[in-house]
Amino acid sequence: MGKPNRAKEIKQELSSIVDRRNKIAHEADIDPSYNIGTRWPIYEIQVDSAINFIQQVVESIHQVIV
Repeated sequence: MGKPNRAKEIKQELSSIVDRRNKIAHEADIDPSYNIGTRWPIYEIQVDSAINFIQQVVESIHQVIV
């Protein structure tokens, strides 16, 4: 993905995306520190960033295996 030795950074970003996905899928995206029904905020820029990052990962994998 461009720079060598980025494995740790890439793994951290993927872990962050998976953690958020799990909150949405398994915890109804509710923040436990507030009263029930208050959801974690999500912003369009976060979604766009996650989509772009995953697309870069997929394209990088594709380049390696082709």
